[in-house]
Amino acid sequence: MAQPLPEERITLDQVLRLVDKLTPEERIALRKKLSDKTWGQEWRALCKEVDKQNKGQPELFEEEIVAEVKAIREELKAERAQGGN
Repeated sequence: MAQPLPEERITLDQVLRLVDKLTPEERIALRKKLSDKTWGQEWRALCKEVDKQNKGQPELFEEEIVAEVKAIREELKAERAQGGN
């Protein structure tokens, strides 16, 4: 099958007609390729958004997080001991 020239635009309908000609194995490979690419794009976009939201925020360190979790656990433990929710 002849490859289109780089400047030639392929329509979605043309792509779908080509996909219809693929074997089931080729369709699985295509689906995996598209899924992996989409997932990677979404992951990069999510990371970019998180970085944007964290701009100007102080850096978190594991020790601080662990200390905070322990403090909350102790508070919850004390509440349960007193019969609270």
